[in-house]
Amino acid sequence: MKFVDNAIITIASGNGGKGAVSFRREKFIPKGGPDGGDGGDGGDVIFKASHNITSLLDFRYKPRFAAENGGNGQGNNKKGRDGKDIILNVPAGTTILDYDSNEIIADLTKDDEKIIILQGGKGGKGNTFFKSSVNRRPRFSQPGIEGQTRKIRLVLKSLGDIGIIGLPNAGKSTLISKLSRSHPEIAPYPFTTKIPNLGVCYDEDSDKTFTIVDIPGIIEGAAEGTGLGLRFLKHIERSNILLHLIEIGDTFEVKNKYETVINEINKFNKEILKKNQIVVINKIDLIPDLKKLNKIKDEINKFFDKKAIKPLFISAFKNIGIDELKNNLNKLVS
Repeated sequence: MKFVDNAIITIASGNGGKGAVSFRREKFIPKGGPDGGDGGDGGDVIFKASHNITSLLDFRYKPRFAAENGGNGQGNNKKGRDGKDIILNVPAGTTILDYDSNEIIADLTKDDEKIIILQGGKGGKGNTFFKSSVNRRPRFSQPGIEGQTRKIRLVLKSLGDIGIIGLPNAGKSTLISKLSRSHPEIAPYPFTTKIPNLGVCYDEDSDKTFTIVDIPGIIEGAAEGTGLGLRFLKHIERSNILLHLIEIGDTFEVKNKYETVINEINKFNKEILKKNQIVVINKIDLIPDLKKLNKIKDEINKFFDKKAIKPLFISAFKNIGIDELKNNLNKLVS
């Protein structure tokens, strides 16, 4: 299934029905008065958020959605039927913006949260409504009020407590699979992750859960459109914590990898970097010599000490340090 996190659609609420012009005609009642019923109201356009939907795919290939028009009034004071509302289900985390002004209309972040974006037109009054002491036989009624039409943009931003960032092949998909029950594609080549993955992590000790979102790897030049990661950075904009995952190497390699990602995010939106950050050095199993590994750890710690960051060292593949990482993340989220 394709992952779609952006869609442009046109929505329309229903027109109100016409009021009726009618007069009572019954045997033995020669002076029947007006009995035209009111028109029905048009249907509303309603958006509803759901955690069971993960993509805006349904809106990519259908550009227009319209609620039902209200029915016309009839004789014998029969009111027209109200038009049915149209309820459009979107993923939780969807922002609705006006297409022309880019103004935010609504931000649906909670499951089952609903909002009326366009109200249907009111039904017109039948001629019964206009009967008075000076006009006992009104021969006119109101037309229904037309519904509204609006072009909007839907933007999906994942609702993750923790956003994982890093270069391609840093082990982000493996890590999210170890921390949660998510099963992203994992392979020994860069850019395995092509869409954001969302996982839910459960901590048995505290009986709490937190969510993690993993986006495609960010590479140098991403701000100019290279690679995939920058396109999906909006999916960590809602995260409170950034988990910067870096493949182990000497101090120069780790420094270069860290600064590459930081620089590209800074070009995209420097506000993202104001979030709490945790640095995790992955794949320590690639250095089996314990003495050499400890020396590299010391050098890396010295580099991050200057940034007031204490990195954690793990091997997601070998499950080394995962419990400690999970405990740290749980404390940060709490």
